[in-house]
Amino acid sequence: MAVAVKKLTPGQMSKDEFVSEAKLLHRLRHRHLVLLLGVCTVDEPMYIIMELLPNGALNSYLQSDIGRKLDFSVLIHFCTQVMRLSLLSMTEIRYCS
Repeated sequence: MAVAVKKLTPGQMSKDEFVSEAKLLHRLRHRHLVLLLGVCTVDEPMYIIMELLPNGALNSYLQSDIGRKLDFSVLIHFCTQVMRLSLLSMTEIRYCS
């Protein structure tokens, strides 16, 4: 199985932020969201293992030729979903602190 791995790089984010992101990804289960497969936080470096997205990251997809041709209503839907995840993220960080 092909996977994507996010590695905690010094200066990128704190360990607490990295763990909070992993906890949030663990809570989110939806067919349109990337699936969290595992987290390695015992020793450094820390890793988050996720399913590999065939079209890459959302920002890269939106900037591609296909992404530029998307209907405005689809883009609005993307925006509302990203905003919803941002709000969930803020709630999760407060809850985990």
